[in-house]
Amino acid sequence: MDYKKEIIKLTANEVLCSLFDVIAPFFEASPIYRKSIGNYRQERSAERSQFLEKIKYLKRRGYIEGFIENKEKFIQLTKTGHERLRELNISNIKFSNPDKWDGKWRLVIFDVPEKKRAERDIFRRKLIDLSFVQVQKSIYIYPFACEKEIENLVFLLGIKQFVLVAVSDIIEGEEKIIEKFIERGIIKSEELL
Repeated sequence: MDYKKEIIKLTANEVLCSLFDVIAPFFEASPIYRKSIGNYRQERSAERSQFLEKIKYLKRRGYIEGFIENKEKFIQLTKTGHERLRELNISNIKFSNPDKWDGKWRLVIFDVPEKKRAERDIFRRKLIDLSFVQVQKSIYIYPFACEKEIENLVFLLGIKQFVLVAVSDIIEGEEKIIEKFIERGIIKSEELL
């Protein structure tokens, strides 16, 4: 494994995520929001040579583009950069389950149209990755609170209007569902006693 490449990837990831931090509040308001490179470097207190190497790396990857305006250098995320940030943010969504199950089920029900098929497929894969159990084609279930994480996920994918999260005390056939969560180590069998 080439450790230098891994370090560059990690530091570039940090720069990319930091750029997202800067742009996030203006994400909806202005698609062309930009940040002065000089101001940004000072805010992050990065060493100039390392910072410029990261910027070059991100430009080569097509994540950012630079330009000069009024004798000042600026950078902004490209469409590819926005897509990569979305991927990183989606991959970072995780649950922190409490020690004991509250006995309630969280159902995620969705009907994402065919024109958003890619987003629907990413959403379905992420639910499976997060250990949801599929109970019907577009209905998944989980035993712990996950509403905030699902809200973040559907926001990032732009499918919020097609997804519903419901909380239920009883699900028909829940014994089989409980067994699946016990097999996966999500619910502990001693919690059910």
